[in-house]
Amino acid sequence: MSENRKQPFSKAEKLIGGGVLLIVLSIIIPVWVTVESDRREAMTRADLDMLVSASERFFFDYGYWPSPHMGTAGDVRYGREAGNELVMNILRAIDGPGNEGHRLNPDRIEYVDVGYRGRGRSGVTETGRFVDPWGSPYQIVLDTDMNNVCTMTQTIYRNQTGVGVVAWSFGSDRRSDTDRDILSWAN
Repeated sequence: MSENRKQPFSKAEKLIGGGVLLIVLSIIIPVWVTVESDRREAMTRADLDMLVSASERFFFDYGYWPSPHMGTAGDVRYGREAGNELVMNILRAIDGPGNEGHRLNPDRIEYVDVGYRGRGRSGVTETGRFVDPWGSPYQIVLDTDMNNVCTMTQTIYRNQTGVGVVAWSFGSDRRSDTDRDILSWAN
């Protein structure tokens, strides 16, 4: 009785199979990286739009920006000079730092509904800091001195006139002031 055993792959067949696999991976991996990068950038742009519009709605309702530093000399950069959780607690109607006793959002209006951060996903950390999909805190400048200019200190960006709020992300390189930054005021 003869056995019909399948012979193992020859060395040539293994090399050809490995080569085909490498070619397929060399196509799939860059496509996946590009798709993932585009997804994170789109998420970041949506977050920035949400931050700006929520802050503007808050200003429309209350007549001041969602900041515990209203009336101070100069504008405050949240995310660097102060944690952006101070703004987020106000916009999220959270009784906590920046909005103790709901003093700045007394009607407890929830202007943003942000989930918790996950791998490759933006959201709030356990401390309430709002971070981008790469894990860096969003930078927010509010016109807290009410001079119709968002003054951006310690950055390469020019002050923005005629707006009350600007925000940006460090982007994929996680460093500020580079061409990877994603800006709310630039398309």
